[in-house]
Amino acid sequence: MALLLGGNGTWRGELDSLEKILAEHQVPSAEIYPSDLESMTLDQLSQYRLIIIPGGDGPTITSQLSARSHAKIREAVQVRGMSYLGFCAGAWIAVAPAPLPGQDVSYGLGVVSGPVQEQTSMFKKGLHFALVRAPLWDGSVRDLLWWGGPITPEVPGGVLARYEDGTPAITQLRSGQGFVILSGLHPAAGREVTDSLGLEPREGNSLDYAWQLLEAALSQVPIAPHLPKNGFNLAIGATP
Repeated sequence: MALLLGGNGTWRGELDSLEKILAEHQVPSAEIYPSDLESMTLDQLSQYRLIIIPGGDGPTITSQLSARSHAKIREAVQVRGMSYLGFCAGAWIAVAPAPLPGQDVSYGLGVVSGPVQEQTSMFKKGLHFALVRAPLWDGSVRDLLWWGGPITPEVPGGVLARYEDGTPAITQLRSGQGFVILSGLHPAAGREVTDSLGLEPREGNSLDYAWQLLEAALSQVPIAPHLPKNGFNLAIGATP
């Protein structure tokens, strides 16, 4: 069963899309809120196979959780072997330097120990959102929505998609006993989202790719990437 984190700071539209995809593939899921996570024990949390954190505002999401809950989520992933799938904000808050014993992480949740991820070249150009012509793990190249997501970790054999400049856009990796997928892109964003932003992805929706990420996180079987060597081109970009 999969848990989806909702509430303040999370993107409702992406949550709805992810819930629909899971239901279509007959995967039981439950939406929880920060207050629910606060009250859950580590044993209760670890009964679930996967926790999904969508896009939104990372600081708002993590500020509603105590240091105890930050540590509980880390332990569920790194020690108990839970999977973690984060999109955009969910990807941002996943990576932080390992905390000192008994202390909280300096940023986010820190389910992956490492330096805080970097901003993309689109952000540095002043873009707030864009369609990225992204090379994907199956060798295809598609327009996917970027809306402020990070450059994900460069992990040998673990990069599943890249941005226009070749930096990682989606990464899978192990963190302790757990399996983690971090996506700076939004494959679960449907046409109603891109239409509302005035964007026109040439291949239509990418929901099948969102399901492949969900399936990998649920099964903890890594995706075998077959990325092309070129094709890093920004398709469409705009400011709101």
